[in-house]
Amino acid sequence: MDDEMRRQIALFRYGLIAPLLQQSPRGAQKPILEATAKQTYTLPNGEVRQFSERTLERYLANYRKDGLDALYPEQRADQRRPRVLPQSVIERAIALRKEQPLRTVEQLVVMLETEGLAPEGFIRRSTLAAHLRKAGVERAKTLRKQRTWQRYTANEVHEIWQCDICDSLRIPDPASSGKMRVARLVAVLDDKSRYICYAFFSFRENLPALEHALKKAIISHGTPHVFYCDNAKIFQSAQLSEVAARLGFEIRHSRPYLPQGRGKLEKFFGYMERSFRPEAELCVQRGTIANLDDLNRYFSAWLEKMYHQRVHSTLKKRPVAVMESHGPLRLVDPVVLEDAFQWTYTAKVDKTACIRVQGNTYEVEPILVGQTVSLRYDPYNLARIQVWWEGKQYADAVPLKLRRHTDKRVTQADAKTDEPTVKPGISFLETISTQREQERKEKLGRTSFVRTTKEGERT
Repeated sequence: MDDEMRRQIALFRYGLIAPLLQQSPRGAQKPILEATAKQTYTLPNGEVRQFSERTLERYLANYRKDGLDALYPEQRADQRRPRVLPQSVIERAIALRKEQPLRTVEQLVVMLETEGLAPEGFIRRSTLAAHLRKAGVERAKTLRKQRTWQRYTANEVHEIWQCDICDSLRIPDPASSGKMRVARLVAVLDDKSRYICYAFFSFRENLPALEHALKKAIISHGTPHVFYCDNAKIFQSAQLSEVAARLGFEIRHSRPYLPQGRGKLEKFFGYMERSFRPEAELCVQRGTIANLDDLNRYFSAWLEKMYHQRVHSTLKKRPVAVMESHGPLRLVDPVVLEDAFQWTYTAKVDKTACIRVQGNTYEVEPILVGQTVSLRYDPYNLARIQVWWEGKQYADAVPLKLRRHTDKRVTQADAKTDEPTVKPGISFLETISTQREQERKEKLGRTSFVRTTKEGERT
């Protein structure tokens, strides 16, 4: 089993125990353990199996002791030995699956053993499942039934965050000679207060944009207990799962084609489209919004002065007032936060103890020659890359030829955080933006600074 598969299995195991991390008393854990143990899961390697309560408790204890690295599976002693499944067994399994697409891999194994095609225990479910996927005969999913919905709200602030992306207005893109492009709003909403922990507009709907929003929200508010999102590709990424595992929160996905669970965020998007978008389109026509920086500055002012201060129709309170009632925040050490958001990449070390990453050449320890190593790095800084092999960290890779300083999947615009200067003009958004800036200056003016002597006396 290679390092990448071991990493995926570790993240899968974390997903099993994530709901248990916030339940300290054993009495609260027991129902979750029982429900988890009754379900059948498909592992990243294709194996279909169940997990006993004892196994789940062991995963939980290991994670609490040594973190995500403790969930990595140990290397098999026979990992380089071939395990061959006869072609006759594969063909019969395919025929049985085609006969009844709802048959599970476990049922197929029992049927093949009953027919005498293989001795008991010879067929591994993961191996058979991989052959069935390759043949294009995966198990059919049952039809969904009609169901009713009930309203749900988190019990505490920062218990559940919802995240989604909404296509909005078209604005000029200076990087494309002023061509009009769709701006997409990435938003993170607190379920209890309806407060927007962080949101910004981007031209891209990709992992860097999602990570930027999540990281900014965590810096300001700490980590949630649950991060709730849909099943889009960026929310299913192993990178996001690893961030959650290293920072200790759970990722939950809404069921495909059932967006009702994200209704609170959808309502925010609807209000934004009715309230902010018309004013922003007017600014685009007047030329006061000429790029993403302008749009995000106006949006930030609108969010703070309008949405957060508006009495919510369901809560009967302002989101900012509910947010102030939060308990202790689960703040994250900056060093831990940076490590958690590192990206992972695998590369093979050549005979000269060098690796190549996106056109850059690095030198690693000679002992790693011929091995496929895991690399961890900040996508905005390719000058420093950590080197890992079989769960052990080696000396950082030494740059020999550095042609790129950032990952090709991100741009400098993704990393930019400076607020731009607003162009002159008259509009509703400019008015509230000016008010917001004035309030900031007044707060700073009321702040007093005290100088102390070496003995600690105030002067």
